[in-house]
Amino acid sequence: MAPRARPKAAAAGDSPKKLSKEATWAIKKPDAEPLLRRDIQWQVLTDIFSDRTFRFTAPVDSGSPVGPAIFLNFDQLYLEALLSSIKTTQNLRSKLIEHPPFAVNFCKICLLINVGRINTTLAFYPSMKTALRTYHPVPSLQADDPSRKDMQDAPRIKGILKACFLDWEVMDQPTVLKDIAKKAVAPALTRGPPTTVVTAIFLLFAEAAWVSEKYFPPGFDLYDLFYPSDMPSLPRAHAFLSLVHHVLESKSFLADFDTPTPPPIPLERPIVIDRLDAHPQENVDPVEELTYAREMKEVRLGIVKTVPAYLKREEQLNQREQKKVEKEKEKDEGPGIEPANKKRRVAGADNVLRSYAKVAHDNDAKEAVPDILPYGWEYEDWSHTVPNSSGLPHAWHKTKRDMEQNHDPDYDSDEEDAWSYDTLLRRQLLTVEDPTTGQRVPVKQLKEYDEWIRRRDHGTDGGDDAESVVQDHGDEMDMDRGSDGDGDD
Repeated sequence: MAPRARPKAAAAGDSPKKLSKEATWAIKKPDAEPLLRRDIQWQVLTDIFSDRTFRFTAPVDSGSPVGPAIFLNFDQLYLEALLSSIKTTQNLRSKLIEHPPFAVNFCKICLLINVGRINTTLAFYPSMKTALRTYHPVPSLQADDPSRKDMQDAPRIKGILKACFLDWEVMDQPTVLKDIAKKAVAPALTRGPPTTVVTAIFLLFAEAAWVSEKYFPPGFDLYDLFYPSDMPSLPRAHAFLSLVHHVLESKSFLADFDTPTPPPIPLERPIVIDRLDAHPQENVDPVEELTYAREMKEVRLGIVKTVPAYLKREEQLNQREQKKVEKEKEKDEGPGIEPANKKRRVAGADNVLRSYAKVAHDNDAKEAVPDILPYGWEYEDWSHTVPNSSGLPHAWHKTKRDMEQNHDPDYDSDEEDAWSYDTLLRRQLLTVEDPTTGQRVPVKQLKEYDEWIRRRDHGTDGGDDAESVVQDHGDEMDMDRGSDGDGDD
């Protein structure tokens, strides 16, 4: 059965805040650049998976017979969670069991994805051709053949991690840390952990700000455990294991949500870390790993040349980096001629940014001279650009001429779309409604048309009745002309 989709976890605190390292938490590098030991904090990962001091309760199936609890080390617990995932294929499951070095390296990659250091845009095999992800060799975790051939990309690995859940929590997975704490003290839980170690780590880093305030000494946070640093690795590995052990094994975890934040809540094994550099220096890449990284970069460049979409993406990234370099160079050279921007800084009480349109409007209200006019424009003679006569008489003359020739003055208008030929023929002649038939006909077919022409040429000597008839038809013609011009005929 497919797992229920997890809603986005809310922070456990009332007003969660973002940590300073959150914006740069995920590793981002150009394509084919290796993830070196310092990038992934290889020594911290090694200390975590080689630890033998923390004991975790092994998960059990709901239908398994009752027996004494079984305890596992962290590496065994994590591998057990991956093997039980419904997204783990039989081929991958066999290789994890048959090749222990590959299993350890695969678990380390999974943990980096679990904590968020590696996002789903990375892949670890050079033949990847999609432009949506970037290839990065991991020399320290791809030292043997199975690790180089069978290491999957980040999206597939994250799919495996998201499908890690106990058989009885298929439709009731925890979405926040407090859900885990409530399950740990629930009477229904008689054996085993309240959830998988993978789910616990996901939620720890989803609520990193709350976890840092509750358990870490001042000046440190949860991200310090895996962020590139020269701090000693072993204390950071123990701090991580202590947090995971507290979430999965401690029955007092639920009380932490009601405890005031300061001072840090003491754990079974206290978190003791400092910022002193490790001696000797850790996370140093051997020569053979750097050689492997260069070889894989050359292999990748040969593959990329056959992918046009990726070449275009690389060109865009290079242009973006070049613009950043140019901006940094301008800052180093000092202030100069600033380019025109859509917004300009205007001196004021708060020195706020105001748009150019707002500044122009304010200057216009103050009767300031607009910048678009030349200097001294108010003293020049502009009378020669004024037209001597209006174009209205010419337009009225043309309209009267069209009326006299029984043409629609609107048929050649420049303000409308071009009419089709049949529409032009239909609209070329003015039509009015014949009161005797009710049909629209040209004006010339009206019985009063001759009388109208006679009165136009010789005056109104035909009597009041004829004049009223012609006047009515003339008004109706004007109305029809207007309706025809609107396209309603």
